[in-house]
Amino acid sequence: MDRRNFLKIAAMSGLAVAAPLGVRRALADAEPYEGPYFVLISASGGWDPVYLCDPKEQGPLNRLYSAAATQGNISYAPIGLDPVALGLEEAAAAYLMSNTDFFTKYASQLLVLNGVDMATNNHDAGARATWSGRLPEGFPSFGALVAAARAPESTFAYVSAGGFDATEGLVPLTRISSVDAVKKIANPNLTDPNNAETDKFHSDKTMERIRKAQTERLEAQMAAARLPRAKAAMNELFLSRGGEKLLKGLTLPAEPATLPGYQLGDLQGFMQQSQFTVAAFKAKMAVAANLNLGGFDTHGNHDRDHVLQLAKLLAGVDFFMQEAEAAGIADKLTVLIGSDFARGPGYNGDNEYAGKDHWSVTSVMMMGKGIKGNRVVGATDAEQYGALVDPSSLAVGKGKKLTPESVHLALRKLAGIDTADVTARFPLAGEDMPKLLAG
Repeated sequence: MDRRNFLKIAAMSGLAVAAPLGVRRALADAEPYEGPYFVLISASGGWDPVYLCDPKEQGPLNRLYSAAATQGNISYAPIGLDPVALGLEEAAAAYLMSNTDFFTKYASQLLVLNGVDMATNNHDAGARATWSGRLPEGFPSFGALVAAARAPESTFAYVSAGGFDATEGLVPLTRISSVDAVKKIANPNLTDPNNAETDKFHSDKTMERIRKAQTERLEAQMAAARLPRAKAAMNELFLSRGGEKLLKGLTLPAEPATLPGYQLGDLQGFMQQSQFTVAAFKAKMAVAANLNLGGFDTHGNHDRDHVLQLAKLLAGVDFFMQEAEAAGIADKLTVLIGSDFARGPGYNGDNEYAGKDHWSVTSVMMMGKGIKGNRVVGATDAEQYGALVDPSSLAVGKGKKLTPESVHLALRKLAGIDTADVTARFPLAGEDMPKLLAG
């Protein structure tokens, strides 16, 4: 899909791009952005690293596996995927990915950060810290910051399907839901937007009259708008309605990801988010994107529901990486995978339906351009408290806590934006760990 076709797909598809008219015109004329590209994958709700990349001995923190497994230098929780135990139809289980399959495939590329101290058990604060590097409000997501520093004029500089995506006014934010939703908005007169030959709600002449009436009404409202924010809102609505003709023959993509049954709807949505994001990168119109999968706030039935969501997440990450590889952009990607905080330590009850509550010490995983894989930095002890890390050598035992601030200082350097003017507006006070990402 080329740049022009993607513009036709996304510019008038109903995706909310928050910028005034003058900015939008500038974005439409932007030079192609060649990369690198940044993807922030959020496991919303607070994931459990003990069941993923920070395994523990069987006991109070772990009821599902007898011992940790290893792939290269990375230890992980070898939890099997039993459709019956997960309450799944057997056909649905085929679309999930086990920890073993994921780490076997990606360990050589993965950097695992264990023992990251979020200093909070609050969902909103934790998400802010994970994705902006700072606990209090007022800082943009890393996706917004890197987009603003590298290519703020790009038409879809920062794309988000959910999670923490504050921009602090630095760049427009394009919100996405799914490819199917885009197609429906792009083809409002077709009963089946995936079939150009399907029935129409209105005749072509009626649709022309509707569009004409909409345009005249919008022009009158724009002329009457006096406040800057009202003018900006009317500009967006005018642009969204006025470019509908560009969307004839829309294909994004020809076959949206579709999974059977009803149990994998969130994974299907994640996969379609991935398809849209890859298309945006391939069209050289986006810098950064948020992908999001929820369902990790498992205060009850943890051993079933959390394992299921982790298997969906890993399958979604694998799908995204395959799409990026097919599009020829995988070597330009840096991928971050994280959550609000962790769960634990241990269970909140004794029966099989017990859950795990919020815990502030968590893990983050990364791979891609600029990341040295097959590494684990940091650790937690048997009670799930974070170990100190030497800022220079990264040796565990003495030094400083591993914090979101330190992670984001390293991310800013990796992205080449640590000295940018826009970055200087959002200083971080964390400990500098020069070898954290690149080794």
